[in-house]
Amino acid sequence: MDLHSLRIKDLNEICKKLGIKTGGRKADIIERIQAHPKYSKDLLQNGRGSNKRGASSEISAPSSAKKVKNECKASHIAINELFDRFQDPENPDSITDDGIIALCDQLGVDSQDPVVLVLSWYMEAETMCVYTRSEFLRGFEKLQCTSLDEMKRQLPFLRCKLQNRHEFIDIYTYSFAFAKDPTQKSLSRDMALGLWEILLPGYFPLLHHWLAYVKNHWRNSISKDVWMQVLEFGHQVKRDLSNFDENGAWPVLIDDFVTHLQEEFEKRGVEAVLKEQEDGDAVMEDA
Repeated sequence: MDLHSLRIKDLNEICKKLGIKTGGRKADIIERIQAHPKYSKDLLQNGRGSNKRGASSEISAPSSAKKVKNECKASHIAINELFDRFQDPENPDSITDDGIIALCDQLGVDSQDPVVLVLSWYMEAETMCVYTRSEFLRGFEKLQCTSLDEMKRQLPFLRCKLQNRHEFIDIYTYSFAFAKDPTQKSLSRDMALGLWEILLPGYFPLLHHWLAYVKNHWRNSISKDVWMQVLEFGHQVKRDLSNFDENGAWPVLIDDFVTHLQEEFEKRGVEAVLKEQEDGDAVMEDA
């Protein structure tokens, strides 16, 4: 059945079955469903049920309810056993630094790879370098994985989330609270620099100059407002700053950065400065 012919209520039911976000515009809901790796038109059609003779619904048919319940129980057991392989010996309901590094190693990714942040986002993990048992279960269930091999096959799907601007904004927003010290309102400058370096390529055209400026000229922590405005600045303002609005309500850090870069444009020329940015981008891509 064509998803576009369904009501929003029906589409939200499909989202619940797939373990993905509900609500929003109809087009956005359909896009989320179609992007899910387990999406199948035939399955979704059957999932709504049918009055035709011989038709079946895995979710609604009473004869299969016990089977679904058993599969769910088996899935929980498998994910819990997987969690236990990486748990902290002193805190059995948490995976901490060493366990996360070991998990990443077995998934074949570096622990600093942004795809790990996307996985944490799926888990709704609250604190960096800690996965609780419930968070781990939630993430693996959302992605319908019960083994490391299944999660490895999901990595390309997770990486795609970084390329979708709508979902990237959610991930970027999430990363602020995830990475900051729970006792603080702001994010440390060094942590922000590290996250910007892995998250913003492709979203911030002046990233090389931005990272250098913050590293050399800024000593304070990064507030939530600055964190979000940085992403907006990267989206709105051209590389040559020709459309920068000096009367805009940008944070002081961004205003100071623009002033600094405009001075560099005057001293060395716009082309020379932007060429330096391109060279910096190339180095980041090779890293």
